[in-house]
Amino acid sequence: MLEPYNDRPGTSGSMLVNGSTLTSLATSWATEGFQVNIHAIGDRANRNAVDALQAALELHCTRNDLSSCQQHSRHRIEHSQIIHPDDQKRIHELGIIPSIQPTHATSDMAYAEDRLGKERTSQEAYRMRSFWPLQPILGSDFPVEPPNPLHGMYAAVARRSPRTGLDADGGKGSWYPGEALTVRQALEGFTAAPARGAFLEGRAGVIREGSFADWVVFDEPLEQVAVEELRGLKVRETWVAGRLVYSRND
Repeated sequence: MLEPYNDRPGTSGSMLVNGSTLTSLATSWATEGFQVNIHAIGDRANRNAVDALQAALELHCTRNDLSSCQQHSRHRIEHSQIIHPDDQKRIHELGIIPSIQPTHATSDMAYAEDRLGKERTSQEAYRMRSFWPLQPILGSDFPVEPPNPLHGMYAAVARRSPRTGLDADGGKGSWYPGEALTVRQALEGFTAAPARGAFLEGRAGVIREGSFADWVVFDEPLEQVAVEELRGLKVRETWVAGRLVYSRND
């Protein structure tokens, strides 16, 4: 962390990879043509990640064309969990892709403010709507969190626990609702956005002619399902490569 933990003022965590090493790694892999993905949770870790990815872009692009180069490279930060406002601005300017796991917010909400303090939590932590213009990738972080994408969608939309349907205080409030997504945005975050992040746009994450024939069938359109029903929704059918591989018997 950039500043000490709120509940442990004597420590701000430990660096697993220092900034100069991270920059060296990012630039060397980018030079070989790889998309660079960096795991970062704390705001100092995320700052170092942005520094490293910016350096990788500057090595191969003109300074006035970094965001265009990033559109081609699609470097991303896994978790993008606690980010100082200055670095949020840099992420937007560069177009770095945040790869976010919505259930982390609802798993951590019971203690996040104790650890970070209210100001840092409200300004830096678990951003989703703030990053929507960047087409953030949503996922589960399985096996750390359960893999069910509907639970991730519920966490992104309701900002409540998908396991209990409750907020940090055991009520029905939404934890920092200003960062909540719509159902449509959450669906795109779990489908089209990961496809783009994997350079598979038009082939995966959509249902249309020419794309992979992979889809699931629900009992009704997701956009018509009440938010509270998302976490309990069950799949009726699963199709892979145009073949029915699962059918619910009820």
